[in-house]
Amino acid sequence: MSIGTQFQTLLSMSACGLLMGMGYDTYQVFKGKGRFPLWLVFFLDLLFWIASALFVFGVLVRVNDGVVRFPIFFGLFGGAWLYFVIGSRRYVQFLHTVIKFCQWLYRTIVMIIDTVLVRPVLFLYRLILMLLELVLSVVTAVLLFFWKIVRILIAPAQKWGHNVGRKMHQQGKGFWADVKKWIRSRKKQD
Repeated sequence: MSIGTQFQTLLSMSACGLLMGMGYDTYQVFKGKGRFPLWLVFFLDLLFWIASALFVFGVLVRVNDGVVRFPIFFGLFGGAWLYFVIGSRRYVQFLHTVIKFCQWLYRTIVMIIDTVLVRPVLFLYRLILMLLELVLSVVTAVLLFFWKIVRILIAPAQKWGHNVGRKMHQQGKGFWADVKKWIRSRKKQD
């Protein structure tokens, strides 16, 4: 392996160490915000370290065909150490700022959608319901008014109809009694 390849490998592994440090801080910030159960944290930690190892190995394969030597570990630990000494605190502050901005942006978008779409639709829905209730109450009042007028006009005829109905009922009883007698007399003749 040439000196140039070794130097390129050392720089690549230092960059991987730096990126692993950033990834670790990012993971810790989101893990702290999420408040996951302990059993899930175990699996998430395991997934993080497996993904980091696969990432480092992928870079190593591209840079020097996957040859593992001592300078590789030196580069990884050196990059991670450099990140944690110099940039970790600033990166975490930046990450918190980005998260707060994203939360603000989300709340703003939700508020705009609520103001522009949801509230006008709800207003129209309530307005239509109020108008329908108004029309229904007016129609009901008019129909009740006409029904009262019709009942007042029909009241005398209703009493007369009640008396006529009684008479017809009495006559109907007599008619059916005559029909029964006639049927019985026909049966006796046969």
